[in-house]
Amino acid sequence: MLRTKLRRAITVGITPGALVLRVALLRTLRLLPQKPQRHGGGFQRIFFSFPYHSVGDLVLSLTLLDRVHDTWPLAEIDFAVGASMAPLVRSIPYIHRTFALPRARIRQPWLAAYAEICNQTQLFQREIAGRRYDLAIAPRWDSADSFFSAYLAYLTGAPIRCGYSGTSDGGSPEVDRLLTIAATGGVNEHESLRYTRLLGRCGFEPREAISDQASKRTIRALTMVAQAFRARGVRTDQPLPANYVVFSPGATNGRRMWPIERFAEVGRALQERFGVAVIAIGSAADASICESLASSIGGAALSIAGKTDPLQMLDVIARAALFLGNDSGPAHIAGGLGIGTIVVSPFPSTCLIDHPNSARRFKPVGPHVEVLQPEVPLAPCCSMCQLDMAHCILQISSKSVEAVAVDLLNREVAKFPSTIDHPPDDSGA
Repeated sequence: MLRTKLRRAITVGITPGALVLRVALLRTLRLLPQKPQRHGGGFQRIFFSFPYHSVGDLVLSLTLLDRVHDTWPLAEIDFAVGASMAPLVRSIPYIHRTFALPRARIRQPWLAAYAEICNQTQLFQREIAGRRYDLAIAPRWDSADSFFSAYLAYLTGAPIRCGYSGTSDGGSPEVDRLLTIAATGGVNEHESLRYTRLLGRCGFEPREAISDQASKRTIRALTMVAQAFRARGVRTDQPLPANYVVFSPGATNGRRMWPIERFAEVGRALQERFGVAVIAIGSAADASICESLASSIGGAALSIAGKTDPLQMLDVIARAALFLGNDSGPAHIAGGLGIGTIVVSPFPSTCLIDHPNSARRFKPVGPHVEVLQPEVPLAPCCSMCQLDMAHCILQISSKSVEAVAVDLLNREVAKFPSTIDHPPDDSGA
């Protein structure tokens, strides 16, 4: 919980009370528009405030977005999101308008937090101020981050602004000043359930409307984007094989990176057993390790790391028979699309569910998701892996991953027998 405490300390000088006064002053000076009046006739325009830059976090929030669209199917839904995530959100058919928030380029934590607030204010002034909303949703649960979502929702002046109370995870109630409905609950829940249960906790539907099984379903917003791409015949610049599995060996921190050699061992085994090619994906920063992986696997393996934009990457994943990767954003896309997904995590199963790195909290949503993680951390780590290099994750063997991959691919063969070569008969007959 150290990360959460540090983020709270960083934002202590940018309190919601101070921001309320700041916005009031800007409105008095006519640098921001006055609060709009609510339309009659229910929720016609909805603002979804998610000003973050993480693929995984965005994908998890789409479970709530689908729920909002189901609840108010005729409403116009506008979505504010980090600029790098905006192309994906714009491609969701039922999104009316997307507002892209640039990332603050300042590294010093307190200044970076202040820069984020300034960026949000400027985005509102440039693009959002002329809009009138009946409902603004700030869905983030953890109080260290919900502050930013709630602030942008507050700027809209929507007469109803709902989100989680800062007290939900033991934080300060100060953020509640930015909301008109501050929900409670969500302790010891998967992140996607916190999102989808927000409407019930705010009184818009029965509290028991969302079952625990909701985290094991595909995400309709993602599948709609993938289907639209398939209908248009979108492809990468590089031709892809007919049958393939996707490996994503990159991650944001060395502790999350399963060894390339073990990825390669699994890749060679799947190529030999099923006749599938292996495609390594990632950002430009991952190009070197992805090229190394493809070279080590050999055969029809190839790397397209750094050669796809986010939507092309989604399209590649959507066509895969299987996904294998570290604890990172592409795994959330694969799981949400219903692809057989394997995540190798460095964080042990003994980690508390509400820990910021808990696999039980942030496991990808989807019906065919398997997370392989250590049972306990390796010394000197305690509750979680703390080194900036592959350490606790080394407890996951290539054979254990291969076994899960074979099981998932066998299910795929059973569903679509013509798409993947049948594995050889090991019975000796």
